[in-house]
Amino acid sequence: MKRAIDAVASSSGEFLLKKAKASHAKLASGAGFDNTLHHIIAEPTTFDLKNEIKPPALTKPIKKSPGLDLVLYKPFIPRPTSTKLFNYLLEALPWHRVQYATRGRDITTPRFTTVFGCDETGAPLDTYFRRPRALPPILTALTDLVERQTNAHYNFVLLNYYADGDHSISYHSDDEAFLGPNPIIASLSLGGARDFLMKHKTESARKEKFVLDDGDLLLMRGETQTQWLHSIPKRAKASPRINLTFRKAINTKATNNYYRYNVGDGGIWRWMDGKMVHVGKTDEKASD
Repeated sequence: MKRAIDAVASSSGEFLLKKAKASHAKLASGAGFDNTLHHIIAEPTTFDLKNEIKPPALTKPIKKSPGLDLVLYKPFIPRPTSTKLFNYLLEALPWHRVQYATRGRDITTPRFTTVFGCDETGAPLDTYFRRPRALPPILTALTDLVERQTNAHYNFVLLNYYADGDHSISYHSDDEAFLGPNPIIASLSLGGARDFLMKHKTESARKEKFVLDDGDLLLMRGETQTQWLHSIPKRAKASPRINLTFRKAINTKATNNYYRYNVGDGGIWRWMDGKMVHVGKTDEKASD
């Protein structure tokens, strides 16, 4: 697939996006990455994202004090492309139910997760908790399109699959130091609509609620992560949803964190015959 980034005409972002293109070439090349994780199903030749994705019908900046800085694109990916993309990602990618211990409790993540990408430090392979995974072509193409829309560079794609309304993610912020100050994060929704809740970290009366529909892209920037928390709560009778977040890791701590909490040790699940099936053990450790 020819990358949509070649079509970028914005002079203000030209240098940034050329640099991003070089980074994507490395991420997609597979050099030093794990490309054998129960295989990624080949992308259908019917995908033509560059021509199927048009300018959003609505671009809505949302700025509110203190520190909330969002842009909502509705839709970023129109139907039927969004449906086709949802089905492909669900069936093609390996998924995980991550298990970990915190504060003396064993936790199983209440959704399926997977992740692709790596920081750009050039660190040796044995630095990492697990072998980083190259961006498959479809995620490379999506990353290029999101960069074009948001004028930012991303080297990671994290994916969450919410099978039903019981799958959720609690309040949190993506304010880790390994993302740098005031990180820019783009969140793409596919499938069923879900509520997206936000609340200020210290001023509890300040709350926001958005409904993220199929194909919507939400950009979070500025002091949003520093000052606000966000969540996807449980919802009765919710349809399946896949969420992709695009972000930039600035060091190896980010890469280790993302693979620890989005791959972990919970094994590999695949979508087969209309349901998630546990098919095997997680990747080998990077040092193996």
